[in-house]
Amino acid sequence: MRFARPQINTHWLLLGVAIALGAGAVYLSNHLIHSRLAQLEEESRRGREMVRVVVAKRDLDRGEPISADAMAVREVPKEFVHQSAVMPGQFGDFERQRLTVPIKRGEVLLPMHAEGGGRYVFSATLKKGLRAMTVEVDSVNSISGMLKPGDFIDLIYSGRPAAAQGTARDDELTLPLLSKVPVLATDQRVNRRDDGSESAYSTITLEVSPEEADRIIVARAAGRLTALLRNPDDTDPNHTPVMSGASLISQRPAQVGDRRVEFIVGGQGSGLANVIDAKVSGLAPLLKGLLEPAGPSVPAAGRPAATAIR
Repeated sequence: MRFARPQINTHWLLLGVAIALGAGAVYLSNHLIHSRLAQLEEESRRGREMVRVVVAKRDLDRGEPISADAMAVREVPKEFVHQSAVMPGQFGDFERQRLTVPIKRGEVLLPMHAEGGGRYVFSATLKKGLRAMTVEVDSVNSISGMLKPGDFIDLIYSGRPAAAQGTARDDELTLPLLSKVPVLATDQRVNRRDDGSESAYSTITLEVSPEEADRIIVARAAGRLTALLRNPDDTDPNHTPVMSGASLISQRPAQVGDRRVEFIVGGQGSGLANVIDAKVSGLAPLLKGLLEPAGPSVPAAGRPAATAIR
């Protein structure tokens, strides 16, 4: 008994062999190309000095802020790096500044791309909703020579309440105004008087909310301010009672009337609020102007620090 030999279509066989050979050739050539490129890149790295620079992670539009989320650090051959390219160690000088031109993904960041050109832009350090306010205090009241940016202070107000008609002016009163206010900057200055003598005073720049700035302005117009340096880890509010010259001698809180009114003394909206139980007389209108909030408090935040980028 004989079996019939199967008929093989040589056309399909040749086509299959050709496809297999073509696929193999593509794979081998692709593998060889990638291997050669890797070899050339390795040889290039060995013979070239690489430099770490800041580049854009993605396409960035004009006006976008420069941040660690938008930038990355890449190694580039030194001969291809622009002489003004921003290095990782310089990134803090440009962070939070805005781009003046759009840049593409992978493009090296240059000083000309930033609005400040690498120069320090103080306003860029402020977070939304907060303000920087400079206050003048004399050398005694400014903790002369000790205040540094990053410190925290309490502001104490001293002044005389307006006397009622037909009565004598009350003693000068002292009370806490704001607690744990961040110091952004300090400066020492000398003022020459008309008689030729000199008086030293300091200016301190504070980070405050608009409502707190209003209180400080009123306090400066009505009396004087004293800055008290505090430990940054101290989160307790200043509960010092209202004091006067008479109360200091008698060791009792100042008594200035009969009816009581409660005033809230805030500090950066951070929960550091003091409740001063003050009696109403000439003190009440003064405290009302100094301490009554003009609106909802704006939460405060510490001064932003430069963020590391990868």
